[in-house]
Amino acid sequence: MASLADLPADARAGLPALSFGGSIYSSTPANRLLIVNGQLMHEGDALGPGVTLEQIKPKAAVLNIRGQRYEVGL
Repeated sequence: MASLADLPADARAGLPALSFGGSIYSSTPANRLLIVNGQLMHEGDALGPGVTLEQIKPKAAVLNIRGQRYEVGL
């Protein structure tokens, strides 16, 4: 899986500003949380136009950006 740094510069420029403040990982997906721009987000939530939080891992998150999956370290 690609990292967010692998996203082309023009595509990165079109992304909303995302600030990750922390996360809670659980073996139960419904209990996983990620703080993005000061808001609690769950797997499946939209983080902005074309950006979905697919998965929260112990030290990373997987984002789906316009159909492409990228991993962001937390």
